[in-house]
Amino acid sequence: MKYILKFYACIACLLLWSPVVFAQQPTDKGVISGSLQSDFQYYQADSAINATLVEGADRMASNHYLNLFYRKGDFSAGLRYEAYLPPLLGYPGEFKGQGIANRFITYRKDGLEVTAGNFYEQFGSGTILRAQENRPTGIDNSIDGILLKYNFDDMAQIKALTGKQRDGFNKGEGTIRAADAEIYLNKFLFPLSETTITLGGSYVSVYEPYTGTLGYISPQSDAYAGRLAIGNGGFNIDAEYVYKKPTPMLSNDYINHDGSALLLNASYSHNGLGINVQMKRVENMDFRSSRDAPLNSLMVNFIPITTKQHTYRLLTLYPYVTQVFGEAGLQADLIYTFKRGSALGGKYGTTISLNYAVANSIDQRSISGDAGYESDFWKLGNRKYFQDVNVELSKKWSRKLKTTFSYVYLEYDKDQIEGVTGSGVIKSHTVIADVLIKPRRKASLRFELQHLYTRQDFGSWAMGLVEVGFSNFLIFASDEINYNGIGKGIPLHYYNGGVAYAKGANRFSLSYGRQRAGLICVGGVCRLVPASSGLTLSVTSSF
Repeated sequence: MKYILKFYACIACLLLWSPVVFAQQPTDKGVISGSLQSDFQYYQADSAINATLVEGADRMASNHYLNLFYRKGDFSAGLRYEAYLPPLLGYPGEFKGQGIANRFITYRKDGLEVTAGNFYEQFGSGTILRAQENRPTGIDNSIDGILLKYNFDDMAQIKALTGKQRDGFNKGEGTIRAADAEIYLNKFLFPLSETTITLGGSYVSVYEPYTGTLGYISPQSDAYAGRLAIGNGGFNIDAEYVYKKPTPMLSNDYINHDGSALLLNASYSHNGLGINVQMKRVENMDFRSSRDAPLNSLMVNFIPITTKQHTYRLLTLYPYVTQVFGEAGLQADLIYTFKRGSALGGKYGTTISLNYAVANSIDQRSISGDAGYESDFWKLGNRKYFQDVNVELSKKWSRKLKTTFSYVYLEYDKDQIEGVTGSGVIKSHTVIADVLIKPRRKASLRFELQHLYTRQDFGSWAMGLVEVGFSNFLIFASDEINYNGIGKGIPLHYYNGGVAYAKGANRFSLSYGRQRAGLICVGGVCRLVPASSGLTLSVTSSF
């Protein structure tokens, strides 16, 4: 507790003095800005949901992030102080303690940009390289080193970087060396055309010394990528292919097999109609800067997900996790907005959205030897990992009333996706009603009714949510009910309620309730969290 008090004392001094000191500075001395996020949780034992506490363990956990940025002309710099006292339940073990976790200096001049320190970067779709911060899933794999960028008068751009990845308050053993280039061909070939053509290529290498006994492991791992994007008006198409040389590591059982990824995307939009189709094939594409890194640690790349990212609570029971060792995926979206004034559009318009997504295994046949398996690139496997069919109807009836209705059918291979045994494929039907009423400008009432039906896993669920907003306050209450859980016989409630207050750049939220065990996922990357019960306080601010 004393560390938390000291932490907030420093922040309070900064926030109190910053408006006075910084506002009095002449503008030629630059601009200072920043942000704060603090999340507290007080845990209590709750046998009904298997929320247990280790005897003698601290019942209060908290994560804190304080960013400070300075900018003057072509120069900018920043740092982030983090504290985990201790980290929230389910957060990666490498995030513990406190200290300066991120600092950088950037200089820009005449098309050249140079960054020294911690930075985030992405090549193409991120399939070959993506350094990112994703706090909900406990990922921060920033690169500590040097990043160079140069823009050739908006005709082409090149990037080059080298450094080591963040691993909590330490760094991974491997060194990343990478380069990326893009050329905007339309400016050379069709300077007056509205068509855009972008050609790009990437190279990423990881060097990590190896002193083990497996003779086929090289200290250097290399990957190459090429991409092409073409767009004209409402039509866009892009493709990317990545090849990774064999990279034996803990996550793939040290097999000596190469990896690859192919991503295709096409979209069209015109007169209220939007169509998007994505296709993906991934094979052995786990790529890390340390061959012994577990879970989500030290990931060099990121495989984009080709399934819809649902946000409604009951649909987060079965989120899809990208299968980086072998997956073929397809997603198709169709969105149509009926014109205002038409029979179906009404006065304020109506939108209908259709989505279909499927993820399947690829052909992989086990063989003896270091390679582990062989595969036919164009052949699918015989196992369906995930399927999602959903429709959503959204309509604004008046200035005060808007409704959204959804139906979702899911097939979820829990054994494959969560690494468990005996659950099999879960098939579920979910219906959702979302109603927003705004009787006046600073007042709102929103409620959700959700129902998920299945005969597998934990059985069926129902949920209700009510939010009342007025002035700067939001009061909310919800209850998820596992009303026919297999083997339990009595309904199990996951209730939650609280209040949020927001004014200017500050937001405070206080809630009390239960959190069910499961996966927290963002973009196909997930973190497993245990069941918990207790009080949660969140504070965010910017200045």
